[in-house]
Amino acid sequence: MRLRTCVWCALALVLLFGRDFRPDTIAIAIAPYQFDVVTWELGNLPDKWARRVSDFPLWLLEDSDTELAVARAERFFEIGQRLRRIDYRLITLEARAQSIDRPDAEIAELRRERGRLTKSQAGLRPGVEDTLEWAVAESLKESGFIAWTGVFPPVDTVLTGSPTVLIMSPRDRIERVEGGLLDTGLDSYQRERIETRLENETDRSALVVNTGGIALYPSITANNVALEHAVEIIAHEWIHQWLWFRPLGRRYFESVDLTTLNETVANIAGAEIGQLALERLAGSPRVEPSPGRQQPTGTQAIDPPKFDFQEEMRATRLRVDALLEAGDIDGAEAYMAERRRLFVAAGYPIRKLNQAYFAFHGSYANTGAAGVNVIGEQVQELRRQSDSLEEFLRTAAEFTGPEDLDRYLEGSRR
Repeated sequence: MRLRTCVWCALALVLLFGRDFRPDTIAIAIAPYQFDVVTWELGNLPDKWARRVSDFPLWLLEDSDTELAVARAERFFEIGQRLRRIDYRLITLEARAQSIDRPDAEIAELRRERGRLTKSQAGLRPGVEDTLEWAVAESLKESGFIAWTGVFPPVDTVLTGSPTVLIMSPRDRIERVEGGLLDTGLDSYQRERIETRLENETDRSALVVNTGGIALYPSITANNVALEHAVEIIAHEWIHQWLWFRPLGRRYFESVDLTTLNETVANIAGAEIGQLALERLAGSPRVEPSPGRQQPTGTQAIDPPKFDFQEEMRATRLRVDALLEAGDIDGAEAYMAERRRLFVAAGYPIRKLNQAYFAFHGSYANTGAAGVNVIGEQVQELRRQSDSLEEFLRTAAEFTGPEDLDRYLEGSRR
Protein backbone atom coordinates (compact mmCIF):
# COMPACT_ATOMS: atom_id res chain seq x y z
CA MET A 1 0.00 0.00 0.00
CA ARG A 2 2.81 2.38 0.94
CA LEU A 3 4.65 1.61 -2.34
CA ARG A 4 1.51 2.25 -4.38
CA THR A 5 1.02 5.59 -2.66
CA CYS A 6 4.59 6.60 -3.47
CA VAL A 7 4.13 5.68 -7.12
CA TRP A 8 0.95 7.73 -7.41
CA CYS A 9 2.61 10.70 -5.73
CA ALA A 10 5.53 10.50 -8.16
CA LEU A 11 3.16 10.38 -11.14
CA ALA A 12 1.22 13.34 -9.79
CA LEU A 13 4.41 15.38 -9.45
CA VAL A 14 5.40 14.57 -13.03
CA LEU A 15 1.96 15.60 -14.31
CA LEU A 16 1.89 18.80 -12.28
CA PHE A 17 5.48 19.94 -12.74
CA GLY A 18 6.69 17.89 -15.66
CA ARG A 19 7.58 20.95 -17.70
CA ASP A 20 10.08 22.01 -15.06
CA PHE A 21 11.99 18.74 -15.44
CA ARG A 22 12.28 18.73 -19.22
CA PRO A 23 15.73 19.77 -20.36
CA ASP A 24 15.70 22.61 -22.88
CA THR A 25 17.25 22.58 -26.33
CA ILE A 26 20.58 23.99 -25.14
CA ALA A 27 20.92 21.49 -22.28
CA ILE A 28 20.26 18.57 -24.62
CA ALA A 29 22.71 19.81 -27.27
CA ILE A 30 25.61 20.32 -24.87
CA ALA A 31 24.94 17.45 -22.44
CA PRO A 32 27.57 15.07 -23.95
CA TYR A 33 30.21 17.80 -23.86
CA GLN A 34 29.65 19.63 -20.54
CA PHE A 35 32.66 20.40 -18.39
CA ASP A 36 32.24 18.85 -14.93
CA VAL A 37 33.30 21.59 -12.52
CA VAL A 38 32.69 19.55 -9.36
CA THR A 39 34.80 16.62 -10.55
CA TRP A 40 37.56 18.98 -11.64
CA GLU A 41 37.62 20.75 -8.26
CA LEU A 42 37.66 17.48 -6.33
CA GLY A 43 40.52 16.23 -8.46
CA ASN A 44 42.68 19.36 -8.36
CA LEU A 45 42.17 21.43 -5.21
CA PRO A 46 43.16 18.70 -2.72
CA ASP A 47 45.96 17.50 -4.98
CA LYS A 48 47.53 20.95 -5.24
CA TRP A 49 47.60 21.61 -1.50
CA ALA A 50 48.63 18.05 -0.62
CA ARG A 51 51.62 18.42 -2.95
CA ARG A 52 52.58 21.70 -1.32
CA VAL A 53 52.48 20.18 2.15
CA SER A 54 54.51 17.14 1.08
CA ASP A 55 57.09 19.31 -0.70
CA PHE A 56 57.41 21.85 2.13
CA PRO A 57 60.69 20.46 3.56
CA LEU A 58 62.21 20.64 0.07
CA TRP A 59 61.45 24.36 -0.11
CA LEU A 60 63.66 24.89 2.94
CA LEU A 61 66.57 22.94 1.46
CA GLU A 62 66.55 24.09 -2.16
CA ASP A 63 68.46 27.14 -3.26
CA SER A 64 66.42 29.54 -5.35
CA ASP A 65 67.57 29.38 -8.97
CA THR A 66 65.30 31.75 -10.87
CA GLU A 67 67.24 31.38 -14.11
CA LEU A 68 66.79 27.59 -14.12
CA ALA A 69 63.11 27.91 -13.14
CA VAL A 70 62.46 30.34 -15.99
CA ALA A 71 64.25 28.04 -18.46
CA ARG A 72 61.98 25.19 -17.37
CA ALA A 73 58.91 27.40 -17.76
CA GLU A 74 59.96 28.44 -21.26
CA ARG A 75 60.53 24.80 -22.17
CA PHE A 76 57.10 23.89 -20.78
CA PHE A 77 55.30 26.41 -22.98
CA GLU A 78 57.42 25.63 -26.02
CA ILE A 79 56.23 22.03 -25.68
CA GLY A 80 52.64 23.23 -25.30
CA GLN A 81 52.75 25.25 -28.49
CA ARG A 82 54.33 22.34 -30.33
CA LEU A 83 51.51 20.10 -29.07
CA ARG A 84 48.96 22.57 -30.36
CA ARG A 85 50.52 22.49 -33.83
CA ILE A 86 50.56 18.68 -33.77
CA ASP A 87 46.88 18.57 -32.82
CA TYR A 88 45.97 20.85 -35.71
CA ARG A 89 47.99 18.70 -38.10
CA LEU A 90 46.42 15.47 -36.83
CA ILE A 91 42.91 16.86 -37.30
CA THR A 92 43.74 17.63 -40.94
CA LEU A 93 45.38 14.29 -41.67
CA GLU A 94 42.82 12.14 -39.86
CA ALA A 95 40.00 13.82 -41.75
CA ARG A 96 41.57 12.49 -44.96
CA ALA A 97 42.57 9.07 -43.67
CA GLN A 98 40.42 6.18 -44.90
CA SER A 99 40.69 4.39 -41.55
CA ILE A 100 41.62 5.71 -38.13
CA ASP A 101 42.68 2.17 -37.21
CA ARG A 102 45.28 2.19 -40.01
CA PRO A 103 46.80 5.68 -39.97
CA ASP A 104 49.49 6.54 -42.42
CA ALA A 105 53.12 6.93 -41.39
CA GLU A 106 52.92 10.66 -40.66
CA ILE A 107 49.90 10.26 -38.38
CA ALA A 108 51.63 7.44 -36.48
CA GLU A 109 54.81 9.47 -36.02
CA LEU A 110 52.87 12.56 -34.88
CA ARG A 111 51.01 10.48 -32.32
CA ARG A 112 54.27 9.06 -30.98
CA GLU A 113 55.77 12.52 -30.77
CA ARG A 114 52.66 13.81 -29.06
CA GLY A 115 52.95 11.10 -26.42
CA ARG A 116 56.59 11.91 -25.75
CA LEU A 117 55.96 15.64 -25.50
CA THR A 118 52.88 15.22 -23.28
CA LYS A 119 54.89 13.10 -20.84
CA SER A 120 57.75 15.59 -20.84
CA GLN A 121 55.43 18.54 -20.24
CA ALA A 122 53.63 16.73 -17.41
CA GLY A 123 56.96 16.21 -15.64
CA LEU A 124 57.70 19.94 -15.77
CA ARG A 125 54.22 21.10 -14.75
CA PRO A 126 54.38 21.14 -10.90
CA GLY A 127 57.58 23.17 -10.79
CA VAL A 128 56.42 25.58 -13.49
CA GLU A 129 53.13 26.17 -11.68
CA ASP A 130 55.03 27.03 -8.50
CA THR A 131 57.35 29.39 -10.40
CA LEU A 132 54.58 31.35 -12.09
CA GLU A 133 52.42 31.46 -8.96
CA TRP A 134 55.39 32.88 -7.05
CA ALA A 135 56.08 35.52 -9.71
CA VAL A 136 52.46 36.69 -9.83
CA ALA A 137 52.09 36.63 -6.01
CA GLU A 138 55.25 38.68 -5.49
CA SER A 139 54.08 41.17 -8.11
CA LEU A 140 50.75 41.50 -6.29
CA LYS A 141 52.59 42.13 -3.01
CA GLU A 142 54.67 44.78 -4.75
CA SER A 143 51.42 46.39 -5.93
CA GLY A 144 49.98 46.51 -2.41
CA PHE A 145 47.76 43.42 -2.34
CA ILE A 146 48.95 41.91 0.91
CA ALA A 147 47.34 41.38 4.31
CA TRP A 148 48.45 39.55 7.46
CA THR A 149 47.58 36.30 5.64
CA GLY A 150 49.68 37.24 2.60
CA VAL A 151 48.06 37.57 -0.82
CA PHE A 152 44.40 36.55 -0.58
CA PRO A 153 43.15 34.48 -2.18
CA PRO A 154 46.51 32.69 -2.58
CA VAL A 155 47.66 32.59 -6.20
CA ASP A 156 46.91 29.05 -7.30
CA THR A 157 46.56 27.75 -10.85
CA VAL A 158 46.69 24.51 -12.84
CA LEU A 159 48.47 24.56 -16.20
CA THR A 160 46.31 22.32 -18.33
CA GLY A 161 43.93 22.36 -21.26
CA SER A 162 41.39 25.12 -20.64
CA PRO A 163 37.68 24.36 -21.20
CA THR A 164 35.78 25.59 -24.22
CA VAL A 165 32.65 27.68 -23.79
CA LEU A 166 29.36 27.94 -25.66
CA ILE A 167 28.29 31.52 -26.44
CA MET A 168 24.84 32.42 -27.76
CA SER A 169 23.43 35.72 -28.97
CA PRO A 170 20.20 36.88 -30.63
CA ARG A 171 20.67 37.32 -34.37
CA ASP A 172 19.12 40.80 -34.42
CA ARG A 173 21.56 42.26 -31.87
CA ILE A 174 24.82 41.46 -30.15
CA GLU A 175 24.17 40.30 -26.62
CA ARG A 176 25.41 37.30 -24.67
CA VAL A 177 22.26 35.57 -23.46
CA GLU A 178 22.98 31.88 -22.80
CA GLY A 179 25.76 29.34 -22.92
CA GLY A 180 27.72 26.83 -20.92
CA LEU A 181 31.17 25.54 -20.03
CA LEU A 182 32.23 22.65 -22.26
CA ASP A 183 35.04 20.11 -22.35
CA THR A 184 38.58 20.91 -23.34
CA GLY A 185 39.77 20.21 -26.88
CA LEU A 186 36.50 19.82 -28.78
CA ASP A 187 37.31 19.33 -32.45
CA SER A 188 35.86 21.32 -35.34
CA TYR A 189 33.27 18.66 -36.12
CA GLN A 190 31.93 18.64 -32.55
CA ARG A 191 31.81 22.43 -32.43
CA GLU A 192 30.00 22.70 -35.76
CA ARG A 193 27.54 20.02 -34.67
CA ILE A 194 26.63 21.92 -31.48
CA GLU A 195 26.44 25.30 -33.21
CA THR A 196 24.39 24.13 -36.19
CA ARG A 197 21.87 22.32 -34.02
CA LEU A 198 21.37 25.28 -31.72
CA GLU A 199 21.15 27.81 -34.56
CA ASN A 200 18.55 25.68 -36.36
CA GLU A 201 16.47 25.00 -33.26
CA THR A 202 16.67 28.38 -31.51
CA ASP A 203 17.24 30.85 -34.40
CA ARG A 204 20.10 32.33 -32.42
CA SER A 205 23.75 32.77 -33.21
CA ALA A 206 25.99 30.19 -31.53
CA LEU A 207 29.73 29.75 -31.17
CA VAL A 208 31.99 27.35 -29.27
CA VAL A 209 35.25 29.11 -28.44
CA ASN A 210 38.49 28.28 -26.68
CA THR A 211 39.39 29.96 -23.42
CA GLY A 212 42.82 30.86 -22.13
CA GLY A 213 41.77 30.42 -18.53
CA ILE A 214 38.88 30.02 -16.12
CA ALA A 215 38.57 31.60 -12.64
CA LEU A 216 37.76 28.43 -10.70
CA TYR A 217 39.90 27.74 -7.64
CA PRO A 218 42.57 26.83 -8.40
CA SER A 219 42.23 28.70 -11.66
CA ILE A 220 42.85 27.01 -14.99
CA THR A 221 45.54 28.41 -17.29
CA ALA A 222 46.06 27.06 -20.80
CA ASN A 223 49.27 25.06 -21.20
CA ASN A 224 49.69 25.74 -24.93
CA VAL A 225 50.25 29.50 -24.92
CA ALA A 226 53.40 31.61 -24.66
CA LEU A 227 54.97 32.21 -21.24
CA GLU A 228 54.12 35.91 -21.26
CA HIS A 229 50.51 35.13 -22.06
CA ALA A 230 50.33 32.52 -19.28
CA VAL A 231 51.37 34.90 -16.51
CA GLU A 232 48.86 37.46 -17.76
CA ILE A 233 46.10 34.83 -17.68
CA ILE A 234 47.04 33.80 -14.13
CA ALA A 235 46.89 37.44 -13.04
CA HIS A 236 43.61 38.05 -14.89
CA GLU A 237 41.89 35.06 -13.26
CA TRP A 238 43.25 36.00 -9.82
CA ILE A 239 41.63 39.42 -10.18
CA HIS A 240 38.28 37.75 -10.83
CA GLN A 241 38.78 35.65 -7.68
CA TRP A 242 39.72 38.76 -5.67
CA LEU A 243 36.74 40.72 -7.02
CA TRP A 244 34.37 37.91 -6.05
CA PHE A 245 34.69 39.06 -2.42
CA ARG A 246 33.67 42.59 -3.39
CA PRO A 247 30.55 44.28 -4.85
CA LEU A 248 31.69 44.39 -8.49
CA GLY A 249 32.71 40.73 -8.70
CA ARG A 250 29.60 39.43 -6.92
CA ARG A 251 27.46 41.12 -9.57
CA TYR A 252 29.34 39.65 -12.54
CA PHE A 253 26.34 37.77 -13.93
CA GLU A 254 23.64 40.36 -13.22
CA SER A 255 23.86 42.16 -16.56
CA VAL A 256 25.84 42.41 -19.78
CA ASP A 257 27.28 45.76 -18.66
CA LEU A 258 28.47 44.32 -15.34
CA THR A 259 30.12 41.40 -17.11
CA THR A 260 31.85 43.86 -19.43
CA LEU A 261 32.93 46.05 -16.52
CA ASN A 262 34.40 43.06 -14.65
CA GLU A 263 36.23 41.70 -17.69
CA THR A 264 37.65 45.05 -18.73
CA VAL A 265 38.96 45.79 -15.23
CA ALA A 266 40.55 42.32 -15.13
CA ASN A 267 42.00 42.77 -18.62
CA ILE A 268 43.70 46.07 -17.84
CA ALA A 269 44.99 45.06 -14.40
CA GLY A 270 45.93 41.54 -15.51
CA ALA A 271 48.16 42.92 -18.26
CA GLU A 272 49.98 45.17 -15.77
CA ILE A 273 50.48 42.45 -13.17
CA GLY A 274 51.55 40.01 -15.87
CA GLN A 275 54.20 42.49 -17.03
CA LEU A 276 55.48 42.88 -13.47
CA ALA A 277 55.66 39.09 -13.12
CA LEU A 278 57.64 38.80 -16.34
CA GLU A 279 60.08 41.44 -15.11
CA ARG A 280 60.53 39.49 -11.90
CA LEU A 281 61.23 36.30 -13.82
CA ALA A 282 63.58 38.00 -16.26
CA GLY A 283 65.25 40.24 -13.69
CA SER A 284 65.03 43.24 -16.00
CA PRO A 285 63.09 46.53 -15.89
CA ARG A 286 60.01 47.08 -17.94
CA VAL A 287 60.46 48.62 -21.37
CA GLU A 288 57.79 51.25 -21.73
CA PRO A 289 56.00 51.22 -25.11
CA SER A 290 56.26 54.29 -27.27
CA PRO A 291 53.14 56.52 -27.26
CA GLY A 292 52.40 55.85 -30.91
CA ARG A 293 53.72 54.80 -34.29
CA GLN A 294 55.40 58.03 -35.33
CA GLN A 295 57.74 58.50 -38.25
CA PRO A 296 60.76 60.77 -37.78
CA THR A 297 60.19 64.25 -39.15
CA GLY A 298 60.88 64.57 -42.87
CA THR A 299 60.78 60.84 -43.60
CA GLN A 300 58.20 58.54 -45.11
CA ALA A 301 57.35 54.96 -44.30
CA ILE A 302 59.13 52.55 -46.63
CA ASP A 303 57.36 49.36 -45.60
CA PRO A 304 53.65 49.06 -46.38
CA PRO A 305 51.36 49.40 -43.33
CA LYS A 306 50.82 46.14 -41.46
CA PHE A 307 47.41 44.58 -40.88
CA ASP A 308 46.05 46.05 -37.64
CA PHE A 309 43.83 43.34 -36.21
CA GLN A 310 42.22 45.47 -33.50
CA GLU A 311 41.40 48.36 -35.82
CA GLU A 312 40.02 46.06 -38.51
CA MET A 313 37.93 44.20 -35.92
CA ARG A 314 36.65 47.47 -34.49
CA ALA A 315 35.60 48.64 -37.96
CA THR A 316 33.87 45.30 -38.52
CA ARG A 317 31.96 45.55 -35.25
CA LEU A 318 30.78 49.08 -35.98
CA ARG A 319 29.50 48.10 -39.43
CA VAL A 320 27.73 45.03 -38.05
CA ASP A 321 26.07 47.11 -35.32
CA ALA A 322 24.82 49.57 -37.94
CA LEU A 323 23.40 46.82 -40.16
CA LEU A 324 21.64 45.12 -37.25
CA GLU A 325 20.23 48.40 -36.01
CA ALA A 326 18.79 48.93 -39.49
CA GLY A 327 17.17 45.48 -39.32
CA ASP A 328 19.38 43.96 -42.02
CA ILE A 329 20.28 40.66 -40.32
CA ASP A 330 21.10 38.85 -43.58
CA GLY A 331 23.31 41.73 -44.68
CA ALA A 332 25.16 41.75 -41.37
CA GLU A 333 25.79 38.00 -41.54
CA ALA A 334 26.98 38.17 -45.15
CA TYR A 335 29.32 41.02 -44.21
CA MET A 336 30.75 39.06 -41.26
CA ALA A 337 31.40 36.07 -43.53
CA GLU A 338 33.23 38.34 -45.97
CA ARG A 339 35.29 39.92 -43.20
CA ARG A 340 36.20 36.53 -41.76
CA ARG A 341 37.86 35.66 -45.07
CA LEU A 342 39.86 38.90 -44.82
CA PHE A 343 41.11 38.02 -41.32
CA VAL A 344 42.01 34.47 -42.36
CA ALA A 345 43.93 35.78 -45.38
CA ALA A 346 45.84 38.12 -43.03
CA GLY A 347 46.92 35.19 -40.87
CA TYR A 348 44.19 35.19 -38.20
CA PRO A 349 42.42 31.79 -38.43
CA ILE A 350 38.98 32.81 -37.15
CA ARG A 351 36.76 29.76 -37.58
CA LYS A 352 33.46 31.63 -37.43
CA LEU A 353 32.63 35.33 -37.18
CA ASN A 354 29.06 35.96 -36.05
CA GLN A 355 26.97 37.76 -33.44
CA ALA A 356 28.06 35.29 -30.75
CA TYR A 357 31.73 36.00 -31.54
CA PHE A 358 31.21 39.67 -30.79
CA ALA A 359 29.04 38.90 -27.75
CA PHE A 360 31.99 36.99 -26.26
CA HIS A 361 35.00 39.02 -27.34
CA GLY A 362 33.15 42.32 -27.00
CA SER A 363 32.80 41.77 -23.25
CA TYR A 364 36.46 42.83 -23.09
CA ALA A 365 35.64 46.44 -23.80
CA ASN A 366 39.23 47.54 -24.43
CA THR A 367 39.50 45.33 -27.54
CA GLY A 368 38.49 45.91 -31.14
CA ALA A 369 35.60 43.43 -30.93
CA ALA A 370 33.77 45.83 -28.61
CA GLY A 371 33.64 48.54 -31.26
CA VAL A 372 33.28 51.91 -29.55
CA ASN A 373 32.35 50.90 -26.01
CA VAL A 374 31.76 53.61 -23.43
CA ILE A 375 32.59 51.27 -20.55
CA GLY A 376 35.95 50.42 -22.07
CA GLU A 377 36.86 54.07 -22.52
CA GLN A 378 35.69 54.90 -18.99
CA VAL A 379 37.64 52.07 -17.34
CA GLN A 380 40.78 53.17 -19.16
CA GLU A 381 40.12 56.74 -18.00
CA LEU A 382 39.75 55.47 -14.43
CA ARG A 383 43.13 53.75 -14.69
CA ARG A 384 44.74 56.94 -16.02
CA GLN A 385 43.34 58.91 -13.09
CA SER A 386 44.47 56.36 -10.50
CA ASP A 387 47.86 56.91 -8.87
CA SER A 388 48.52 53.16 -8.66
CA LEU A 389 47.20 49.81 -9.79
CA GLU A 390 46.02 49.14 -6.23
CA GLU A 391 43.99 52.37 -6.16
CA PHE A 392 42.48 51.52 -9.55
CA LEU A 393 41.38 48.03 -8.48
CA ARG A 394 40.12 49.00 -5.03
CA THR A 395 38.08 51.84 -6.53
CA ALA A 396 36.56 49.69 -9.27
CA ALA A 397 35.85 46.83 -6.85
CA GLU A 398 33.25 48.91 -5.00
CA PHE A 399 31.18 49.72 -8.09
CA THR A 400 27.77 48.05 -8.26
CA GLY A 401 27.06 49.08 -11.85
CA PRO A 402 28.21 51.31 -14.73
CA GLU A 403 26.34 54.23 -13.18
CA ASP A 404 28.79 54.19 -10.25
CA LEU A 405 31.65 54.48 -12.72
CA ASP A 406 29.84 57.38 -14.43
CA ARG A 407 29.39 59.23 -11.13
CA TYR A 408 32.97 58.64 -10.03
CA LEU A 409 34.46 60.01 -13.24
CA GLU A 410 32.02 62.93 -13.30
CA GLY A 411 32.98 63.83 -9.73
CA SER A 412 36.69 63.67 -10.54
CA ARG A 413 36.23 66.19 -13.36
CA ARG A 414 34.81 68.86 -11.06
